[in-house]
Amino acid sequence: MTLQFGFLGILFLEPKARILSSASILSIVATLIYIVATLILFFAFSALRPSLRVSPIPKNGAPLITSGIYKYFRHPMYLAVLLYGAGMTLNNLNVISISIWFLLLVTLIIKANFEDSLLLERHPNAYLYQKTVIGMFRGNNA
Repeated sequence: MTLQFGFLGILFLEPKARILSSASILSIVATLIYIVATLILFFAFSALRPSLRVSPIPKNGAPLITSGIYKYFRHPMYLAVLLYGAGMTLNNLNVISISIWFLLLVTLIIKANFEDSLLLERHPNAYLYQKTVIGMFRGNNA
């Protein structure tokens, strides 16, 4: 969790040495990505309300959420974080930002896989859910 927020913070600070100095199209694309990420977060928060927590460790006694956006994606909040990072990277496109975004991606893959394994331990129906709902990084292969 600390890594993902650290990487987002670095991207937000805009490491110097842009590859493209005046790329207004990238700013427009970044803005569209921010809008999509915000919508994904809104729908994820709405669906996850009874189980919501910042940690990937499931809340004790919380149900497995399989409705709303979770009916289509297993890790929409991670996807939104990744999209925010992509938008920040496009707004300040350089080798450092691309590298930090890649580290964010790796961190979220590890976190999503960890969360999937914990859900399998707590919820008997998580296996079927993970097999049938698109994962952020591994497709339907739980």
